[in-house]
Amino acid sequence: MSRLSRRFGGLRWRLMLAFFVTAWIGMIALEGLFVVIPDIASLAAPQRPIALAQDLSKLAPRLAPALAQTPPDRARLVATLGSFKQPMLISEALTDNIRGSVTIIAGDNASLFVVTPDGSVVAALPASARSASDLAGIQNDPAARAVIAAARHGGRPTADWSQSTASGLTVAAAPITDASGAVRGVLLLGVDLAALARPILLKNLLALIPSTIVFALIASAFGALFGSLTANRLTRRLSRLTTSADAWSQGDFSVVAHDPSPDELGQLARDLNRMAEQLQSLLQDQQRLAVAEERNRLARDLHDSVKQQMFALTMLLGSAQMEVADGSEARRTLQEAERIAGGAQQELTSLIHALRPVAMANQSLSVALRELCESWAKRTGATFDVRIPDGLTLTPSAEQEVFRTAQEALANVARHSGATRVEVRAERDSERLTLRIRDNGHGFDVARADRQGVGLRSMRERIEGLGGTLQISSVPGGTRIELSVPVAQDASAGRVASAIADPQAAPTAER
Repeated sequence: MSRLSRRFGGLRWRLMLAFFVTAWIGMIALEGLFVVIPDIASLAAPQRPIALAQDLSKLAPRLAPALAQTPPDRARLVATLGSFKQPMLISEALTDNIRGSVTIIAGDNASLFVVTPDGSVVAALPASARSASDLAGIQNDPAARAVIAAARHGGRPTADWSQSTASGLTVAAAPITDASGAVRGVLLLGVDLAALARPILLKNLLALIPSTIVFALIASAFGALFGSLTANRLTRRLSRLTTSADAWSQGDFSVVAHDPSPDELGQLARDLNRMAEQLQSLLQDQQRLAVAEERNRLARDLHDSVKQQMFALTMLLGSAQMEVADGSEARRTLQEAERIAGGAQQELTSLIHALRPVAMANQSLSVALRELCESWAKRTGATFDVRIPDGLTLTPSAEQEVFRTAQEALANVARHSGATRVEVRAERDSERLTLRIRDNGHGFDVARADRQGVGLRSMRERIEGLGGTLQISSVPGGTRIELSVPVAQDASAGRVASAIADPQAAPTAER
């Protein structure tokens, strides 16, 4: 049972059922609104007074000869009245199978009277169910007297020739005229049309049931089919969204929810894609922050432990040399050890500078680059020609990457080039920022360094990650590095800039 409820409890089946029920109810409502209700209204008020007057006008001329005799031939009049058997349409429904009609028969379901101009009844054929008092009531009813008075004027039948009485009967009249057109009397009809219509009403209502069921079933079948197609399309679209959401939950943000429709689901897909982009950017920011914090921790640990020990080792080696005679083998060994320790200390200092994030939260990229060049000039003794204008601004993350690349380039100059002069140029226009570093060192094989080392590869990855380019050319006698990055960077990556550039996180200054 639970398996069945799970199978048919999905969105697809619910939508199909909803369309089926809606179509069923809608069809029944339409059938009732446009068929049943009009038929009921037609049967509830089955008055056809003008039609009755027209039918009487056809019978009245046949009564004129018998009425013209003196005295009127009552037997002939009654016999003529008995020939009045007029079919009458009671219900004018929308469909042929529920149309209804009755036959008005004088002496059976209707009463007929021949009234002379002075108001006397010379012949009557009462309905079988009428008593003498009923007949008198029909003749003396104000509505009957009104239609008799209207018919005495002759002419074509009008609406005044028929009316409904207070008791619910329908009365109609027609003038009896002779060959010369003179009015000899009035033919009066009284009939209870409501009583005649009741069986037709019940019959017609019963006749509507099969057609209503058939139409409702057809509409429901189409509704279920349309609901199935709509549900399939809707579930497919939702399935694509859930597939994308599952991929995002596993960290794969390359999956995109494709739904170009302009409706609410399409808008939801676009909102989810934007959310995925923001989530990916946030995770990348967290990764950058974690990397920055780890680099900061390593820089502090190296500075506070290994570098201090190297400094102490250098001091001990210097003290040991003072205890050894000049020119001895031990003195030379100690000097070589001091030189190696100094080189290791210098390499360690460069490593700490590479790990330590620059404190750019309170200064611009221009100031940071100038300070970097001054620091390396003091450390290496080389001449630095620096031309960096003010106003070099990018997003914080882009400034960090440019600064790291310049830091790595100057570290390579200091470690490998043997240069005595370094030129640093920077410029910025409306689209790009360009930084050039040139030295007069002995050069190197760029292709080989790209394959074997990680420094140049790291520099390229940094700049290409910003959508920029890095060009390196080197010949004996000098090396030229030029980087160019677009000014318009995605600012979302810069949200971690203040965290990774916290001045308090930097290690204490070297000794």
